[in-house]
Amino acid sequence: MKKKNDPKRKAALMEKTAVETLEFQTIWGLKQLGVDAELNECARTELASIKELGVTYDLLNMKRFAEGVRQALQTDVVVDMGELVQSVVCMALGISRVSDVQQLAVSQCLWDELLKQKLLTVYYPADVRNEVVAWAMENGFTTSTYLGQPIIKFSKIFLAIKRMVK
Repeated sequence: MKKKNDPKRKAALMEKTAVETLEFQTIWGLKQLGVDAELNECARTELASIKELGVTYDLLNMKRFAEGVRQALQTDVVVDMGELVQSVVCMALGISRVSDVQQLAVSQCLWDELLKQKLLTVYYPADVRNEVVAWAMENGFTTSTYLGQPIIKFSKIFLAIKRMVK
């Protein structure tokens, strides 16, 4: 009886569910993009690193943000801009976009390097960037500014929202 109420067990189950959700959504996203098996293997390696570093919830929330902006404002992140374009997982989740999926060069220690930066960037078209920030504020994302740029705070990652100037 006592095991059912154990908070550590509940936290472990929640973590396991989040990891499985992230894995499923990544593999589903890669299928939608029609990528080869080599990138699927890279994604699985990257997912293991993400799980180990404890940024699973951050990525799920970043996906929720990107999808919400896509649905509410009919806009997407700018192609081939920002640090997250190196990540197969972020590409599969729709957090970043690349012009040629097959040309992705995947680094084994990508997430270690990204987490050291703490502040990652995504770019939106200049004409809708302020609407994106307003949407994030209205929908419960913790926002702030850093050097005059709006950021969204997640547990281990800060996401700067910048303008794409032509």
